Amino acid sequence: MSNRFRFMKAAAMAIALCTPAFAADPATQADDTAQEIKALRARLDQLEAQQKESDLKRQGAERKLEESATVGSVLKEAQSRDNLMAVEGFTAGFTENRFVIQSADGNFVFRPWLHLQFRDVTNDRQNFKKGGDDDWENGFEVRRMRFGFDGNAFTPDFTYFFNWATVRASGTANVTNSAGAKIGTVSNNLGGAPLLEEAWVKYKLPSSDFYIKGGQIKDPLLHDQIVSSRYQQSTERSLTADIFANGDAFTEGVTLIWDPKGAVRTEGGITHGLRSANTNFLDFPNTNAFNYGVAGRVEYKVMGQWKDYSQIGGFGVKEPLLVFGGGIDYSERGHSGQTVGVIDAQYADQHGFNAYGAVVDRYTTHNFGIYTQSAAGASIGTPDPAVANHATNEYSLMLQGGYDIDQHWEPFGRYEYMRLQGTAAGSRNYVQALTGGVNYYFVGHRAKFTAQATYLPNGIPIDETPNDVLTNGGGHGEFVFVAQFQLLL
Repeated sequence: MSNRFRFMKAAAMAIALCTPAFAADPATQADDTAQEIKALRARLDQLEAQQKESDLKRQGAERKLEESATVGSVLKEAQSRDNLMAVEGFTAGFTENRFVIQSADGNFVFRPWLHLQFRDVTNDRQNFKKGGDDDWENGFEVRRMRFGFDGNAFTPDFTYFFNWATVRASGTANVTNSAGAKIGTVSNNLGGAPLLEEAWVKYKLPSSDFYIKGGQIKDPLLHDQIVSSRYQQSTERSLTADIFANGDAFTEGVTLIWDPKGAVRTEGGITHGLRSANTNFLDFPNTNAFNYGVAGRVEYKVMGQWKDYSQIGGFGVKEPLLVFGGGIDYSERGHSGQTVGVIDAQYADQHGFNAYGAVVDRYTTHNFGIYTQSAAGASIGTPDPAVANHATNEYSLMLQGGYDIDQHWEPFGRYEYMRLQGTAAGSRNYVQALTGGVNYYFVGHRAKFTAQATYLPNGIPIDETPNDVLTNGGGHGEFVFVAQFQLLL
């Protein structure tokens, strides 16, 4: 209540009390006085109500003013943050040959990429047809059309990698009943459809040199198989990598990595077994090739930089590089399993010379055949009854080298010798493959052309379509000619 109102009320009471008493009729005088007091009280009540209404309006106005100030402050802060994000928080550009979107503090990084490999392939299987005629096949193919992105989120210690590839398969697919018997076929129009290849996250444990990695990953086994298809020296990774060490196929798993950024680094963990990409949790024989797998690899760098070890070859190497590595994978299915062991080494120097070699051994407790990779995925053939369900030992020796000339021309060659078991009855199990070719780097691995030829003197008893090699198990020779252009953005 305001001081003005209090003053008026006190004045009215004083007037009422001080009004002189005239000699008039006391009853009449009392009635007049009562009426005046009643009217004065009514006026005071009216003034009091008006004052309360005024106080409420004033309080409401003050409250709205406070709310408006609060909202204005919040909007101002949000606008300030938006401006910070737009102007200072994120940047986009082309850094270290990569398209990058990232925050100013580096806690969020997003790097998209595309990878295309387009080929012309000619395959000549000698004496393959009846009458001794050769079988010639020629045509174009998109060997790879991959896309994905990588980077880190929340902190540089939390990294991720996601990669899809377009499926090359098309044609028909079998339809089976609950017993697994074929009951018909359906059209398969998967050609060009996206297929998940890699999807993993990796976290660096605080104040340590350890990392945890999980998702759909490469087996930590053979260097040739681990190196991305983007950074291979030839048009394709070796036959050894495809047949013995999972090749381009992936598996689900969790690994622990120790990498102090020094001379030694290791990785090991539990997987779903070789060639178990895009499978669910069920064990063999429900949907997966194996029940589980255990894999590990250790690498020792004698000299050089680790970044130069991320390729097969020597493009861009500025100082001598020498790395030795060893890996092992045990994958179990039912009552059988296989163990694959690897020893490999890579050398490269600033003069352009580079070499890579590997020895791979596979021991199978109960031979169940050999997995092969095709455009439709991994498959397995019926093994020779002489070795089926018996312990077998297979191996491969591989040596590859090249010479980088002026960062543009790079001739290279590769020799492989394999002893296979578990192939079809009557097959020749000793396989040799000689590959020679030349790269021309327009812009490093980002734009390069490769021409190469592969010769298998005695053929091969299985299809190996990643290398465009087809079955020719009669001991006759096979030539494969490939011309490929690679674009990496």
